[in-house]
Amino acid sequence: MKLKGKYIISGKIYCKTGLHIGGTAEGFEIGGIDNPVIRDPLTDLPYIPGSSLKGKLRSLLEWKEGKFGKGRKSDGTPTFGPCNCGHCEVCVLFGTPPRHRVKKPEELEEKELKFLTADEEGYTISGPTRLTVRDAFPSEDTKKRWEQWLGEGIYTEIKMENAIDRVTSEANPRPMERVPAGSEFEFQMIVDIYHENDKKLLKSLFTAMALLEDSSLGGSGTRGHGRVEFRDIEVKFRPVEYYITGDGKKEKLVISVKIEGEKRLIVYHTSKGEKKEFLLKEGKRLTTTEGKKEERELIKHLLSEFSKIDWGLECRSTLST
Repeated sequence: MKLKGKYIISGKIYCKTGLHIGGTAEGFEIGGIDNPVIRDPLTDLPYIPGSSLKGKLRSLLEWKEGKFGKGRKSDGTPTFGPCNCGHCEVCVLFGTPPRHRVKKPEELEEKELKFLTADEEGYTISGPTRLTVRDAFPSEDTKKRWEQWLGEGIYTEIKMENAIDRVTSEANPRPMERVPAGSEFEFQMIVDIYHENDKKLLKSLFTAMALLEDSSLGGSGTRGHGRVEFRDIEVKFRPVEYYITGDGKKEKLVISVKIEGEKRLIVYHTSKGEKKEFLLKEGKRLTTTEGKKEERELIKHLLSEFSKIDWGLECRSTLST
């Protein structure tokens, strides 16, 4: 097992509703916020931690696959944490706690073997965690809009929520700090390729991203917070030669985003060499070169086209070795 290359997935996370990812209050003050958002300690700007985004994506994919890690507390109470079997797509993509051995090949189903290799003693190993998720920071346009909307040095809004006594109707107000709707954060994810089947893990990642768009990110999602959408997605493949030689020509642009004013054109090639391009508005596909008019969210479109997309000539030649 050795590194064959990396997929670099970048784009924007657009907040369709206010977003609350909790931070730690540095002190207590009368009338202060009990539920602050997490901020960069140097700039005071809110951001989305890579751990929060990766954890939510993993959780949604685990629910889809019905995969959980079962354990027990000291008092015998059962617990259900992240899956840690070490051989399913979730574990291979998102990682597991350090383990030396999983199972022998004959103890696994055929579908569980496609991302694994055998060690010298015949036990299967999944290798390093494939997915890295970077912290997502606000875009320059978002920082300008915050200053325009909220004032200099103000980056969040305060949403008041109330718990109402069902008999007396007494209200117990609680302030919730959140990033306002309309904000955008620039994200980057990296998928390492070690095994010839690893590029199929991209589909699992896109599936988790699609599930997130119909779920929520951060806290209080069932009360309207944290509805997000992935926009301006760009995918590059960098074979290991890119890092050895420093030759930028080795990089393959798999899916590109061309931005002209308010228009965004997404371009990619199919495995048959056909060029596909379509316009986006607010993260949705509007038209194709064939003149078809329809609306479909970008990430769901990429999922439906996944098997047709050319994921990189360098990728195919590298993985065949």
